Amino acid sequence: MNTYTMKKIITLSMMALFLTNCKDRGEKQPTEMEDRTVATEEKKEVPKITQNYAVVFNWATKDEHLVMENSMLQSDQLQKLWEDGIVENVYYDAEAKRDKFSYFPNITFTLKAADEIEAKTILENLVVVEKGIATYTTYPVGTLWLKRNEEAIKERGGTSSFVAVWNTDYKPERTMVIGQNEKVMDLWNEGKIENIYFDIEGTQKENDKTDFVFFVNANTEKEAKAIIDPLPFVRNTVASYKLYPVGIFWKGTKD
Repeated sequence: MNTYTMKKIITLSMMALFLTNCKDRGEKQPTEMEDRTVATEEKKEVPKITQNYAVVFNWATKDEHLVMENSMLQSDQLQKLWEDGIVENVYYDAEAKRDKFSYFPNITFTLKAADEIEAKTILENLVVVEKGIATYTTYPVGTLWLKRNEEAIKERGGTSSFVAVWNTDYKPERTMVIGQNEKVMDLWNEGKIENIYFDIEGTQKENDKTDFVFFVNANTEKEAKAIIDPLPFVRNTVASYKLYPVGIFWKGTKD
């Protein structure tokens, strides 16, 4: 078996580990009294208010051994965050055209946290950040509006994806907002965009917040721009956007 084949097998094994990491830990089954106690405590809990942050990683090492020896721990950490509903909408790019490191896939996801301080705390505790394997950038993205239109995406055919991070340059008129929303809905119904996050505060004030984010289903940046550029916000220079390749959709939301 040559080195290239071995590396491909290792990469697929890493992905499979994350996707199917549901180990039986042999935990003790709670008694009926314990069940009632837990249920009572859960009722008393006040729902935690969280914000969503798009997280983009960049490699900070060229040490393949360092990445490999920490891959299982990183997989466990991400799986736990996903199971706890802290991480959602995970994408991986095994054939990245930029910031590519060896045969390891690039990972992008959305993180839920109370504020930027909590988001940073969560991310700094990841082994890839803690050990200097990767750095990260966060973008506040507001509330998840639309997930994935599975039927439309299946009918259209699978593609890679790009995340479009938007900033509104000035407060748009109501009619233009309505027109933008209608076009966005059309693209969602066609399976061309998915996982749309919207920040109402960003569109109503002149600030540095990210106003909205969505993922564009296209194999090239040129194709992605052809989908986005006809939108009213682009044609009327109300907003600008940046595209980041994220690869293939991996895991959605836990619920």
